[in-house]
Amino acid sequence: MRKIFIALCAGTLLVASLSAPSVRYVQGAEALSVEARGQWEKDVDVAKLYDTVVETIDQRFYDEGILKKLDWRARAQALRPSVVSAATAQDAARQINELLSELKTSHTGLFTPDDYEYYILLDVVGLGPEVAGLMSRRFWGTGPYYPGIGAFTRRVEGRHFVDGILEGSPADRAGLKYGDEILSVDGASYTPIAAFVGKVDTTVRLEIRRAADAKQESLSVEVIPIRPTKAFSDATLASARVIERDGAQIGYIHVWALSEQNSFRSAVGGFDLNRTPKRLDSLIVDMRGRVGGNIAVASQNLQTLGQEDPYWGRWQTFGRTRPGQLQLSVAQNPTFRGRSALLINHHTRSAAEIMAYGFKRSAFGPVIGTPSAGAVVSGALVPMPGDLLLYVAVTGHKFDGGQRLEGTGVIPDHRVERPLPYAGGADPVLDAAVELLAKRKANVP
Repeated sequence: MRKIFIALCAGTLLVASLSAPSVRYVQGAEALSVEARGQWEKDVDVAKLYDTVVETIDQRFYDEGILKKLDWRARAQALRPSVVSAATAQDAARQINELLSELKTSHTGLFTPDDYEYYILLDVVGLGPEVAGLMSRRFWGTGPYYPGIGAFTRRVEGRHFVDGILEGSPADRAGLKYGDEILSVDGASYTPIAAFVGKVDTTVRLEIRRAADAKQESLSVEVIPIRPTKAFSDATLASARVIERDGAQIGYIHVWALSEQNSFRSAVGGFDLNRTPKRLDSLIVDMRGRVGGNIAVASQNLQTLGQEDPYWGRWQTFGRTRPGQLQLSVAQNPTFRGRSALLINHHTRSAAEIMAYGFKRSAFGPVIGTPSAGAVVSGALVPMPGDLLLYVAVTGHKFDGGQRLEGTGVIPDHRVERPLPYAGGADPVLDAAVELLAKRKANVP
């Protein structure tokens, strides 16, 4: 039987969370080691894969009540003939994910080497000898990576629009903007996964459109190996800047992941060391990233905004694993209390939502944007036949005596939408935060 591994860090569960497997991004999946793309489809025994997924969910999924309500075993047995007879392994994986979606729970999905999430999960969550064995086989000990340009896309009515760009990445340097429509790569139809396979260390030509009735434009963009944790950390550091508005000096930091705290701490410290032309008046923390991470890092980031004196209510875990209670640390009388703002949206997930919850509860400042994902359980990574990965929710969380964020998320104090198609890089959420903090500065005697 396959073993399951759940990350623990300083007594704190790691709750990395990603979007559903059906959501694709610009970064593609590089051919693993020397294998050709699609080799995993030839290697996987679909019947064995399906049975292993069903058994793992039956034994490990955190909420038995949901399994009983769905009648999991009977539902899975009814679907089995369709999955086993699927024309392709890709179609079988799609059907498995449709079944898993019926659990209506985050941190639960099947990922293949054609999913960018496969690599991020290995980098952020991967623990234990079986996962280590997979990484050794697939990456020859170098650690997970995939080729990309540092941009994310979302499909809207059959078109691919850029909805995130890592600061300092090739996409950022090339001038790609939020809201751009990507039409093709090197003259071929754009596909989020295959577009960059085999093109690391080369330059590709993107054909884009920046308005519905505009002509096509061309951008030359370098393709690089994306190592998830480092890429997110580098982007957070590169994002730090000071925005001047009506005499106010407003710092800005974009937190892409909560897999480590050094990038956020260094970015905040950089503001302290460079108080030019004068002391920073306020700080905007942008939590519209792409992955959750570690609850301990969420707590440590909040401490970075203030003093080391811990303060917060009780955090409870529950599920089929042994329940526990731990204290989350949030700074008391923090340096930025009352003069900071937090940005959130549907990409704010898991540990990032816990950070947003702590920020709001401890009155650091207003939370601006749209509701967070409502994806707050802990997940574990389980290798499947054919070296696919099953992410399974294994532990739930309650805050302040029973409040659950799973399925509800964090609600912003000021709801501000950020339209996507042909946005031209506009960010009304950030604009609203800057205006609000500048006004608060002006009203301070």
